[in-house]
Amino acid sequence: MYDGFTERLADMVVVWSIPIILVLLIGLSVIMIIKNNKKSHPSINNRSLQRLNEQYAKGEIDDEEYIRRKKEIKGL
Repeated sequence: MYDGFTERLADMVVVWSIPIILVLLIGLSVIMIIKNNKKSHPSINNRSLQRLNEQYAKGEIDDEEYIRRKKEIKGL
């Protein structure tokens, strides 16, 4: 019922779909590992912002200084 070309085409689809799926799974795994790694290690900006918030809460800096430093930290 099937000619040789159709059978070879079906075989090629099956054979090539496996490596493509594996590459996609590896890529997704790498992306997930990178995202989880960023979440588990706070960045320097987050630590700086946390320290700035603590200084502001203790009254060590005024409103203007807080806003100025916060903009510098966020890079605005």
